[in-house]
Amino acid sequence: MGAYMDSDEELRRYSVSDDHFREIDLTSSIRQEIEKMGHTNATKSRPVKRKTVLSIAVSCVFLLSFTAYAASGHLQIFNSKGEVVVKTTDPSPSLPDKLSNELEIYGRQVLSLLKPGELAAYYIKDDYINKLNGYDTVNELKFEQLPINYRSYKEFLAEQARTSAPRLQQPVYLPKGLSFSYGKVFLEMPLGKESEPLKQKLIDRANASNNNDKLFIEKLQGSKASSSVLHLTDGKNDTAVGITASYGLGISLTKSPDATSEIIQLKQVEAVYLNQPILGETITWYDSKQGAAYSIMVNKPGLVSKKELIKMAESMVTE
Repeated sequence: MGAYMDSDEELRRYSVSDDHFREIDLTSSIRQEIEKMGHTNATKSRPVKRKTVLSIAVSCVFLLSFTAYAASGHLQIFNSKGEVVVKTTDPSPSLPDKLSNELEIYGRQVLSLLKPGELAAYYIKDDYINKLNGYDTVNELKFEQLPINYRSYKEFLAEQARTSAPRLQQPVYLPKGLSFSYGKVFLEMPLGKESEPLKQKLIDRANASNNNDKLFIEKLQGSKASSSVLHLTDGKNDTAVGITASYGLGISLTKSPDATSEIIQLKQVEAVYLNQPILGETITWYDSKQGAAYSIMVNKPGLVSKKELIKMAESMVTE
């Protein structure tokens, strides 16, 4: 997976191409009713690709890479092929206020034109936003969608099946007082080379316009999902706990300077436990069979104990 958001935009965790990690800032993500990730067409980091070389050379490179990363205070989890699938990273620089404010204004305009369940791509005819902001001058094509709130757990599961979303069920183990609140499914967006024709179409439309319009929109017909989010309620807060599932090669977790993290074991799967003093606790792991990353985020500090959170996560692991 820039990231601004409001309380109704929970995820903005859109799919990424096969050679990208999904960048997820969990500190703002499910918390602002989950991240989503405000407008994220943010640049994602590429996982290191290993070339076929002598095994001894590979081992040396791997050891040096691992040692250097560990020295930075961050964690990595590898799959059976030696590829990084979960890692912690430093927070990314914040968007300049002017850019963040303008993107939010245009994003809300687009959302106001959408019906529940709709996804749209848009181009903003503005040199500052596209070329002069000094932060992101690559992602001219942007996206918004207005996901449906599924208050029925059965309907939420049915929508996952219909859109081939990563399977996301509520934990088998739920601490006393927690229950299903609602779920959302986010459609896949065209990215990379796949998005170029669409971007050019909107730019051409903008260049041909003779009026002062700055916003050019194209609604998209999506049928496949990239991610899902499920909220648990404690009876007072509908988003007390947020759980996400997102397709991708891996997941990158933002770790604040005052946060603590450790690698824990969930059955046969390694996971990262992240505790951020103000924001609460998160457990994240990667399901290699589905090619999807999972996170449980406690949005209400002290709601559950660390032991209970681990037990919840473990009850979701199917490997």
